[in-house]
Amino acid sequence: MITDLYEKYKTVPSKELSELSPLSFILRKAELGKNLTTSEWSWLDKHQLINTRDIIKNQEIYRDSLHKEIKKELCKLKNNRSVYTPITTIPSIDSVIAFALYKVNAQERLSDTELHFIGYRYHKYLDFIERKKRYRITDKIPFGDSSENILSKIENKTPLNATDIKWICTNNAHSFLSSLKTQFSCLQNKYKAVIQEEFNNTSLSLFLILQKLDENRLPDQAETQYLIQNAFTETLEIIQKIKFSSLKVKYKATQIQENNNTHHLYKVLKKLDSGLPLPESDFNYLKKRKLHETIKLAYKKEADCLIHKIEEGYGLRPNDIAWCEEHYFEKIVFQWLKKDYGVECFQGVPESPFYAILKKLEAGNRLNDDDVLWLEGERLLRRSSKIYIAHHTLEALFYENEFLRTKDHWKFASASAQWRKAEKPKYALKLTDDLNFKQIKPAKLRAALLTTRGGALRDVEYIDEAKKCALEAIKHYPDSHNPYTLMGALCYDSGLYDEGDRWFKEAIKRGAKPNDQDSEIKRILRKKSNQKLINHLLRKDPQRFSWVKNYSHRPDNKNKQGRK
Repeated sequence: MITDLYEKYKTVPSKELSELSPLSFILRKAELGKNLTTSEWSWLDKHQLINTRDIIKNQEIYRDSLHKEIKKELCKLKNNRSVYTPITTIPSIDSVIAFALYKVNAQERLSDTELHFIGYRYHKYLDFIERKKRYRITDKIPFGDSSENILSKIENKTPLNATDIKWICTNNAHSFLSSLKTQFSCLQNKYKAVIQEEFNNTSLSLFLILQKLDENRLPDQAETQYLIQNAFTETLEIIQKIKFSSLKVKYKATQIQENNNTHHLYKVLKKLDSGLPLPESDFNYLKKRKLHETIKLAYKKEADCLIHKIEEGYGLRPNDIAWCEEHYFEKIVFQWLKKDYGVECFQGVPESPFYAILKKLEAGNRLNDDDVLWLEGERLLRRSSKIYIAHHTLEALFYENEFLRTKDHWKFASASAQWRKAEKPKYALKLTDDLNFKQIKPAKLRAALLTTRGGALRDVEYIDEAKKCALEAIKHYPDSHNPYTLMGALCYDSGLYDEGDRWFKEAIKRGAKPNDQDSEIKRILRKKSNQKLINHLLRKDPQRFSWVKNYSHRPDNKNKQGRK
């Protein structure tokens, strides 16, 4: 073998040189395609092996040029659109990916190892190329979801939609036409738009319009003009019927079954759709046919202004309310009332009892028993809420008027109690400021008036005066539990808990319920934190008063404890 190398590199071995000579090493290294070192080149020059040196040098130059050429090709091939995994550096000639790039360029299938570097979508691309050939699609169309979807539909004989047809038009993919003749013919017959000439590129515009119609999509202005210019009269009539149907859906007028485009409703709806104001005659026309939802949409701009007004925190004026009720926008009034009364979270409709109740309160009309029961059932009559205060204010005014009408001082007592519930204790006091209790008969009534006055004095924190009223009431009518309950609450207010317990016990003897005491305790704890009272009640009866623990966790109670 070494003899062949001597012959190939045009040198004759010296008899003194063995097979392990430097020359033997250089020749074998050159044959392996390895570049010589400076020392090795010097050795060849020293031994005047000129021909050998030239042959090896030319081989190295040729190898270098081949390497540069392949490197340049790989730099280009790694950017092939069919390579779906990004390759950031030029691959080595010895790598698997280098040969895979040449196979991709030749559109050959890859092994699983090669696909790992190129991306598994590459084989889908090859399938796409094969399907194009199978269906004679010669246009240069982009490979992607849209083109794949269209080819799949053609393969499965599924009709294309308007989006598909528009894609074909945009990409000038006219070679698809031969596969779409049947679909186009069916649409022509269905929409009375038959043309005599062969299905060609110019027919695509009509194809797109007809397919849009089949999807209940109306043609735009340019497409409508195309149909007019080409005298597709019957198609235009069908479009008008479709448009009429779509306008009825859009403007909630589907009660009218007729679809004839000469119908007056069609003219009215077209005006609405174009943004033109409707004359009074058209509104009367809609009212007569009870198309209330259509009327609402006709007044949408005005309604939106009122909604915006409410959202900005402004109330509705009486003429706004009248307009809403006249034009079937009770929902707007309901929305405003709910916002005004702080109950926006309540999900209701104007047909619910709540709307009627809020309207009563806003108009200053008393609620009846059913209204009150309904509010309590829905937990909407919470103490201190705006509804609660409005309700009790109306009750207080009613009983004041009843007193003026009947001169019955029991109405006075009821009015005072209602003003207290409405959180206006000063109004309650004003009622009894000039009252001569000595002239009030019988004693039970006198005691009731003194008790309610005492309660109002308690509300404004005149505790001593309140106690005097309660004791006076007990003196005049000791059988009523109300002044005893008031005295118990006043003692609790003053921190005299044991004394308060005694008064509450006397109240229970005279018919008071445990809930009466609980209400007074809650009133105290809601007004200000009182950990001493909480501790007293829990020591007294931890089971009966377990609910007071909830008030221990209030931030103000914690702060108070922290200050000790």
